[in-house]
Amino acid sequence: MATLLALMAPVMAHAAPTASVGFGLQGEFPPMSFSDPVVTEHSRHVDNSQLFADMWGAADLRDGTLRAKMSTTPVTVYQSSPIAITGASITDDLHVIGPGTTPVPMTMTLDVDALLAINPALGPNSLESLNFRATMSALGAPGKEMRVIRSKSLDENGAVTQDDIICQWDCGLLNEPLTLAGVVNGKLMVQGMVVPNTSFTFWATVELQTFIYPVGLTAEIDASHTARVSYTLPDGYTLGSASGVFLTAPVPEPATGLMALAGGALLAGLQRRRDKQLARAAAPRTRCD
Repeated sequence: MATLLALMAPVMAHAAPTASVGFGLQGEFPPMSFSDPVVTEHSRHVDNSQLFADMWGAADLRDGTLRAKMSTTPVTVYQSSPIAITGASITDDLHVIGPGTTPVPMTMTLDVDALLAINPALGPNSLESLNFRATMSALGAPGKEMRVIRSKSLDENGAVTQDDIICQWDCGLLNEPLTLAGVVNGKLMVQGMVVPNTSFTFWATVELQTFIYPVGLTAEIDASHTARVSYTLPDGYTLGSASGVFLTAPVPEPATGLMALAGGALLAGLQRRRDKQLARAAAPRTRCD
């Protein structure tokens, strides 16, 4: 299954202001996606013969935040590709407002905070892999990308064959070392010289992927704490946008408002359906490679 970042690229490539979220399942094309010129928030619940999942995403140009979280429990065996993907993105046409035509230095930052928690119930002949991906492009410079993979696997005797967390690409700006606890706290930064009143396209994304085997186990990944855009410019200069709202609102506390409601609903839904999941796990299985 292609990544949501690739599938949503036509949306991100437009200069028109857009806030988007998307949800993809193995074998599903195109993925389910939602877009709005300023802010969007959507969730998707899946409960069928192959998968139980709760997915949630939000994107907001006004405070530059991207959020996503996902909980998945496979009913059918998946091994060759992700069970599910959740993503969020924002894009806008930006310009520096200020005197003169001499280029000025500018830095744009995407702060990220995610949790990739491995299921403690993993037993013999099992695998869980959680992927977090963040990207940002601005100032006409090459895009930045951070990918973190948390994986654990056990052989048929229950012996651990893999238990690690790895960062790929743009890993030098982690605020704290990666540990098996699965906390990802860091940033992406794009720096460059910008001519005042000359526009450039900005976009940023977060994406989550889950892989898990066997059936009946739950994988959870959460990047809803914070994925937030900020910028720095010299005194006397500020940032304008085609949307007219980019980074004009205060950043909300991550544990309040709709964020807290969404998180509580996801966990409550997972608990209510636990017995149903276990019953399905005991049913005859169909292998999907």
